[in-house]
Amino acid sequence: MTGPARAGDRIRLIRPEFRLSEKHWEKRLQTLLGQTRWLRLATLGLGVLAALLAARLALSLRRSSPAGGETGAREPAAVAHLFRWPQVEPAVWQRFRSGAAIETTAPSGGWAARYRLAGVFLALSAPEHPEDEYRCAILDDRQTKQQYLLTEGEWLENLRVVRVASDYVVLSDGEHEETVRFVAGSRAGADQTQTVAIEDEKPVVLESNRFGNRIGETRWEINREAVMEYYREMMDNPERLAKLFLAMEADRDEEGKVAGYRLNMDVGEREFYTQIGLQQGDIVRRANSMRMTSQRRAEYFIGEFAQGRLGAVVLDIERNGEAKKLVYLIQ
Repeated sequence: MTGPARAGDRIRLIRPEFRLSEKHWEKRLQTLLGQTRWLRLATLGLGVLAALLAARLALSLRRSSPAGGETGAREPAAVAHLFRWPQVEPAVWQRFRSGAAIETTAPSGGWAARYRLAGVFLALSAPEHPEDEYRCAILDDRQTKQQYLLTEGEWLENLRVVRVASDYVVLSDGEHEETVRFVAGSRAGADQTQTVAIEDEKPVVLESNRFGNRIGETRWEINREAVMEYYREMMDNPERLAKLFLAMEADRDEEGKVAGYRLNMDVGEREFYTQIGLQQGDIVRRANSMRMTSQRRAEYFIGEFAQGRLGAVVLDIERNGEAKKLVYLIQ
């Protein structure tokens, strides 16, 4: 093109899509008509469905109303029948329970009649990982005369421990839940307001001393205030405090690592160790599930007790080559 471009030429160069053929426009028109036809059919189908639902509702209302009477009083029942929520088994909702203390109807006999919550202690982790602490329940089986230490999620025969709180546990068999509460002990001045499942629940006192009562071969009820008084005596007498710690000598494994502490009462404070049920040569392996592998851990444990964070103390010891658990219920 040698001359100046005309206006029509410029438009055709800038917007070439306007140069559509007549055949192309007919094809697009047919497509639009086809889409409109499908839309009309869909609308018609929805209208028929709505009419059928309305007819069914009207028929139900007519059948539910007395002959010759008004239907207004019967409408709610008919509507509820048509649009009622699906039935859900009660056992399904128990999966979403929080585990809080509940008052439910227990199976015949009741689990609280068989199991007694003797105490709850705080299972300690290493001092550098305090976030790993958790509660552990001490449950007594009255039938078998056995003792169980259980945490949340563990099983007691066919019962699952749903929750362990400071003064109760929640047990479940998958269909029922029951709360077993802490029972007051035998020590004078102990809290007697707790729920007692059986009237003769108080254990037999085998012996008593400054720190409390022995109520079983390996179980004691300890007076917290008496222990704290002894602790203050030790703090005021550095020499006695040193002997208290020196009496626990490191027991090492084959690799030379500390695996516990062996008691040597010849060093000092024999009276204290004897009154809490320890014997010469006992090796303390764990305290509330925390391995006793350093003096720092022992000091951490004592600090937790002094702060009142321990409701019970469980010592795993080795006595004459035999493993034992000594349980101290703090009151």
